[in-house]
Amino acid sequence: MSDISNLPNSKKIVLKTRPDGDPKVSDFDMIEEIAKAPDDGEVLVEVQALEIGAWIRTTLNETAFHGSTPISGTIPALGNGKVIISKSDKFKEGDIVTGPLMAQSYTTMAADFFTKVPNPEIDPFTQIGILGVTTGLTAYFGIYEVGQVKKNEIVLVSGAAGGVGSLVCQLAKLKGAKVIGIAGGKEKCDVLKNEIGVDASIDYKNQNVDEQIKLHAPEGIDIFFDNVGGEILDIALDNIRDRARVIICGAISQYSHHDSVDGPSLYLRLAEKYARMEGFTVMHFEERYEEASKELLDLYNKGKLKVPFHIEDGIDNFPLALQKLFTGGNTGKLMVKV
Repeated sequence: MSDISNLPNSKKIVLKTRPDGDPKVSDFDMIEEIAKAPDDGEVLVEVQALEIGAWIRTTLNETAFHGSTPISGTIPALGNGKVIISKSDKFKEGDIVTGPLMAQSYTTMAADFFTKVPNPEIDPFTQIGILGVTTGLTAYFGIYEVGQVKKNEIVLVSGAAGGVGSLVCQLAKLKGAKVIGIAGGKEKCDVLKNEIGVDASIDYKNQNVDEQIKLHAPEGIDIFFDNVGGEILDIALDNIRDRARVIICGAISQYSHHDSVDGPSLYLRLAEKYARMEGFTVMHFEERYEEASKELLDLYNKGKLKVPFHIEDGIDNFPLALQKLFTGGNTGKLMVKV
């Protein structure tokens, strides 16, 4: 057992003020303190990497689906780390674990919150980008189980250059679908075409999205995988064809103003086209995480899956990374190297 008399200093990011709109660096503070010694059943984890997900923004409201962060409370975040002190039979010191590590450099928490990483030789960024709950697993179950994508179908993906979107594009292509990705800016669209391998990309910042969808899918789309919401959701609804599936994975365009969400006005297209719109969260598939992870890892090892990374260095840059997620300042899965 490691010596708990010489505990490390830990930095953590806390909520200073509730954001008015998109989160800004000034909404957060960084606090340094001695890491807490674990009690029985707990582990002390040295955090290696944290993922930056849009869901974090929802926790900054006073009420939230994922739980509300109090003022001065540590910001929630998922990631990977190494157990340095264990007072649990579940893990030994040196084990690599994944779970809700929070936005801090060391975490002391009940061991039951964490899962042992089965392939610790894989770097933490690939672990998060390919096998993460909010990335690879979300993409896998969203497009395969909820969307039921089939060969020769036309799939439209919003937020296609992000962690989930880029994987959805690739997983749909592996099933033989034609994929159209929507992203903001030429750089992201170039990544979609040259690295991710989509059939067509749409730059929503500089192109007319409706015209581009009609250009690339003149007979309509079979699946719309939505990570953005708002106006793009309505445009997609206006371009679905019979028996289409609209998958609501996220709505990053709406998270900063939950009190006045812009809902779809063209939902009657669902009735006209005998189509369906279905939302999901990955937690509904928890009992199947292991099988999905094995398939994703196999595809990655065969070179059939890739995820562009955008990594900010240091826990002190966690607020900047979160700000970038909402201003479009990243291409690929956004993470923090702790």
